[in-house]
Amino acid sequence: MGDPRTILVCLFGAVLYLTESQALQCYNFEHTYLSPFDLSGKSLPTVSCSSRCFEAVSSLSTGYRSSVTMVKKGCWSGPSNGQMQANQDSMPPDYSMVRGCTTDLCNDNIMNHDSIPNLSPAPDPQLLSGTECYACLGTVPEDCTPDKSRRVQCHQHESVCFHGNGRITIANSSVPVYIRTCHRSSCTIMGTTSPWTHIHLQGSCCEGNLCNQGSVSQVFTSAADPSQETPTSATAPSQATPTSATAPSQATPVAVLFLIVPLLLGTIGGPLGLSS
Repeated sequence: MGDPRTILVCLFGAVLYLTESQALQCYNFEHTYLSPFDLSGKSLPTVSCSSRCFEAVSSLSTGYRSSVTMVKKGCWSGPSNGQMQANQDSMPPDYSMVRGCTTDLCNDNIMNHDSIPNLSPAPDPQLLSGTECYACLGTVPEDCTPDKSRRVQCHQHESVCFHGNGRITIANSSVPVYIRTCHRSSCTIMGTTSPWTHIHLQGSCCEGNLCNQGSVSQVFTSAADPSQETPTSATAPSQATPTSATAPSQATPVAVLFLIVPLLLGTIGGPLGLSS
């Protein structure tokens, strides 16, 4: 019969090999952009995951060609399905997409700014409301001072100005945002949300040209009217409802290890000097 210590070492090696060989390889990446992003041709780092990969993008825009976009890729965590909620009457414009998958390096769909819709479309017809506002968006208050903001002519249905702050969150990652822009008179500010992403904003609307020059770092009472915050829910199976599956094949070798090793230690404790 072989040396018990050799048997134990071989067993450890076999289990670790099985666990590693069955682990899922996923791209592992996170970054926040203040301009259109492009990951094409970049060598992204990878990580071993137990069962699923994921990728997500959340973007907030002034509606006037300024945006903050957060991209995250890695191992799937959190609930396996859920609903993306949005309010079509809400401003400023934003967008979130979440995608889960179960094959090696499958989280490679969100690779450039073309992955999200245009959040600053020109109005059709190109009519203006007559209101002029400051417009800016950044991740620190200094990005959004009045002297660094653009002066924009508001689109037809945007007759008031807005300034505020908030956060963009994907999974356990979060970035602050500071914003000035045009807004509708309803001043509804409900960001897109899901079990994995959240765009939260608070701020203040005002009437009059360039009235949104106050501090964007102050604490605001939410400008949204609760009576107008009835979100429309839409399930997006290819985006927000990734495949849900348990992964017994990954868990089994580890479980076997924990079951067998104590038995072996009890059997060969003498030769290894482990018995009291």
